[in-house]
Amino acid sequence: MSSTIRLRLNEILIEKQMSRRQLAKQTSLRPNTVNDLCTQPIQRLHISTLSALCDTLHVSIQDLLVLEIND
Repeated sequence: MSSTIRLRLNEILIEKQMSRRQLAKQTSLRPNTVNDLCTQPIQRLHISTLSALCDTLHVSIQDLLVLEIND
């Protein structure tokens, strides 16, 4: 059995009624980076990016990351 860590960024943006562009501006991340985080499987994530996302969205790491068990 393997597992995958999934970023719930797109779902949280919808819940917070925030656009990807707004998030990029507030976190000082490149818009392409935010878009990739919302749409692509993530291979790595810098701690500073994770911290900026949590701080800006007012969520915990547990809210942002989900461990999914694959059969």
